[in-house]
Amino acid sequence: MQKSRLYYSLMNSSISTIVFFFKLVIQFVARTYFIQFLGVTYLGINGLFSNILSLLSLAELGIGTSIVYSMYRPIAENNQGEIKALMDLYKKAYHYIGVAVAVLGLTLVPFLKYFSADLATTDHFVWFYLLFLGNSVLSYFFTYKRSMLIADQRTYTVNINDFLFLLFSNALQIFLLFHYQSFTIYLVVQLIFTLLGNISISLKVDHDYPFLKESGHQPLSEAEVKEIKKNVVGNMSSKIGGVVVMGTDSILISSFVGLAAVGYYSNYTMIINNVQNLCKQVTNSVTASVGNYIVSANKRQALELFRRHLFVNYTMIYFATLILIAILNPFITWWIGEKFTLPPLTVGLIIFNLVIQMFRNTNFVFIDSFGLYWVQRWKSIIEAGINLAASLVLLMAFKMGINGVLLGTIISSFGYVMWVEVHYIFKYGLEEPLRVYIKLFIFYMLPLILASVVVLTTQQFLPYTNFISILLKMGTALLVGLVLYLVCFFKTSEFHYLGSIAGRLVKRIIK
Repeated sequence: MQKSRLYYSLMNSSISTIVFFFKLVIQFVARTYFIQFLGVTYLGINGLFSNILSLLSLAELGIGTSIVYSMYRPIAENNQGEIKALMDLYKKAYHYIGVAVAVLGLTLVPFLKYFSADLATTDHFVWFYLLFLGNSVLSYFFTYKRSMLIADQRTYTVNINDFLFLLFSNALQIFLLFHYQSFTIYLVVQLIFTLLGNISISLKVDHDYPFLKESGHQPLSEAEVKEIKKNVVGNMSSKIGGVVVMGTDSILISSFVGLAAVGYYSNYTMIINNVQNLCKQVTNSVTASVGNYIVSANKRQALELFRRHLFVNYTMIYFATLILIAILNPFITWWIGEKFTLPPLTVGLIIFNLVIQMFRNTNFVFIDSFGLYWVQRWKSIIEAGINLAASLVLLMAFKMGINGVLLGTIISSFGYVMWVEVHYIFKYGLEEPLRVYIKLFIFYMLPLILASVVVLTTQQFLPYTNFISILLKMGTALLVGLVLYLVCFFKTSEFHYLGSIAGRLVKRIIK
């Protein structure tokens, strides 16, 4: 029986959220043992090489998202011939990408020592990098199968698969760290389970969509191929900035501050990324449903959907920000020790940067759903230029360290790219004036700013002593935030829509 968009949205959002919390616990446990047995220098290497590999992923940007977008219509129409043709194209493209990433990655080996002076004093750093590279390259030869499940509104299946293999992988890594304290073994286990996880998802797709294995398929028309190429180029250029901005942070910190600073910063980014990923699980899990809906929706319906999506996204931003303001540094102190904490100004910049990036989550969903890749093709190239220029000036001329890197990201994201994305959505997708969004943004930011000030003030009377005090701080922040949230939004239609969705989800869980 054909399931509704709401069913898939609830399944993707609820399962993704549940899986996220389990993954969060596992990652914290694994990171704790990593620091205990390998130390902050290896933590810095882990962060640095992860950033370098994210830059190499530029070879992939645009292809996956563009082809998934191209599959919304044939899936809605159950056009198996066109689906198979798109999947075959996707497979071929990703095999080329895997080879390209491998070649590009190997050409960087002679230059690794220039990314940080500390690397030259670390034994076997080239071998560590090759294991990171191998883990990344392997994924490209299987990842095209995931697109079928994602486009068919079944992201929850992918998330469950990834969680199970992450669980087994981290459990084995912790066991081996305890006995051998070897970074090499840690990375080998990661590589093996990445391979096994991808094989598992491939077998699942082969089982659920047997027509994909049938020989022969109808060729894509010249117009379809041209449209896909156009979307790929546009999407690739539009996302370059995001990868450069986020991918160069650890590289800049390691070059100007040191590997140890990357290690300290990576603990915060792990927490922040998990918070952002939780929100993305909810917002991005409905991308396929939004894309499926927009195919037939009129502009008024699309705008209403945008407002609702933005409010759901904002609700997560609001409460996540208040919780982080209250407990981020106390949690780091309780988790791994006060010596691993960063100054309050740095923590404030980290949280503010998170707010900006999370506001963009709604932008990403509607850019993907409307297929606005080509019109925003120059956006992120300009973003990357602004970010690198601002970061380098703040690092070299003002010696601002980690704060300079964070400010560079904030300048490029909030000062430029967020508003350009909204402009494209409202001009080419929703066909509404930009002032509609500006009013919404101000309406949402004022309560967030006020609640943040109140939470900061109340936290002065709640000093950190132990884990119970962290819970007290979080509870106080949530209570203060909830009161203001209800005062500001209780009468809005978006609030009542959110309440109805929550009610349906609870009923479905009970059922």
